[in-house]
Amino acid sequence: MGAVLDMSDDNRSFVRNSFLTFSRQVTNIVIGILLLVVLARILGPAGQGKYSLITLLPTVLLTFLTLGINTSTIYYISKGEVKLNTVYNNNIIIGTLLSLVSIGLGAVVIFFFSEKFFNETPHVLLYLCLLALPFMFLREYFQTVFQGLQDFKLFNTAMVVNQLGILAFVAVFVLIFRLGLEGAILAFIAGNLINVVYMVYQLKKRHKLRFDIRGFSWEYFRKSVKYGLKAHISNFASFLNYRIVIFLIGFFMVDSAVGIYVTAMNIGERLAIFAASVSNVLYPKIAAIETEEERNHLTSLVSRNILAITFVIALAGTLIAKDLIVTLFGEQYENSANLLRIILPGVALLSVEKILSNDIAGRGKPELNMYLSIFNVLFNLLLNVVLIPKYGLNGAALSATITYFVSFVVKIFLYKKVTNEPYHRFLLVKKSDLRLYKNVIRKLKLRY
Repeated sequence: MGAVLDMSDDNRSFVRNSFLTFSRQVTNIVIGILLLVVLARILGPAGQGKYSLITLLPTVLLTFLTLGINTSTIYYISKGEVKLNTVYNNNIIIGTLLSLVSIGLGAVVIFFFSEKFFNETPHVLLYLCLLALPFMFLREYFQTVFQGLQDFKLFNTAMVVNQLGILAFVAVFVLIFRLGLEGAILAFIAGNLINVVYMVYQLKKRHKLRFDIRGFSWEYFRKSVKYGLKAHISNFASFLNYRIVIFLIGFFMVDSAVGIYVTAMNIGERLAIFAASVSNVLYPKIAAIETEEERNHLTSLVSRNILAITFVIALAGTLIAKDLIVTLFGEQYENSANLLRIILPGVALLSVEKILSNDIAGRGKPELNMYLSIFNVLFNLLLNVVLIPKYGLNGAALSATITYFVSFVVKIFLYKKVTNEPYHRFLLVKKSDLRLYKNVIRKLKLRY
């Protein structure tokens, strides 16, 4: 069965889409790292910390208020149950309304809580950054349309356009006009705007979509929220699990400490690029597959290989952490290297968990991910509150890795329970995988 499936057209399409996503993601990561380097060197640790805190606020609001409609978009488009133009109309209307709600909520948070969590951050820039929210909501909702269509060329190109847009405007506002932190925030807003314009243009050009407010569907809205809320709670909890530490460091320590930690965290998360690439392709694929046998085979193949690849990358990253950090960001970020070493093993496990999570969601059981994500947030919060005051940034990094490990153990148990797949089948590399690598490398050599 395995050999037959590996040679099928669907499987070749999956591998092709995964590598296409990976190649575009590599470009995205390179641009993202270049953006980090520019901001880190110009703004310094304190300025980098302020930038991270300011842009984190609208990102949290976005993640909190999407209602899971982005996830539902992928699910229902993959299954072909809703007209594409209906999804387009709904996403524009709902995204615009939710962004306005999030701006109001963000203003309330800044007014009442800025002294506690943003004490060293200019409040006017916090308010300014809220203007990015309409573009961020539409960006999120449009990207998942491409993902649901399994048009990964445009899906990944849109991600590159977003990062490239921010970088280009940073060059204009920060390097040329020397607006400093204010220029960086303006670049963040403008980059998201450019990305939305690009995606609207592509959707109109390729799929002839037209916006009509009368095309809003209450029936699809109810369906999308009913399905999406389960995944939404899980996604939001997972996001908090990754990002709540930034607020806590800002609360217990100073903005320069935030900058040091964010640098390590951002580099560490780049380890998950290959897993994220495959995971983005896997979710709509699993939703579209009808047989359990094919689903189990595909996810097991992906999971065990991602685990092996990410641990090799994590080991390499651990060995070169100091040289990498100092070369890219300068001596003032040297402390980020030790944090990176602590975070990397956890990020490797997180990469596999993302694969298993998307499989479970694609089978229509996102509530299992939700329960675990809620536990992870509470567990991680407790660890950070205990370890940050005692061990500082090392405590924050250790909290992350411990949480990722516990979450990984629980997730592999849940996946086995859902699929009845033996642990070794989705965790340990097989000889047939090595032959698959050889075939892929051989085909790449022939092509290039």
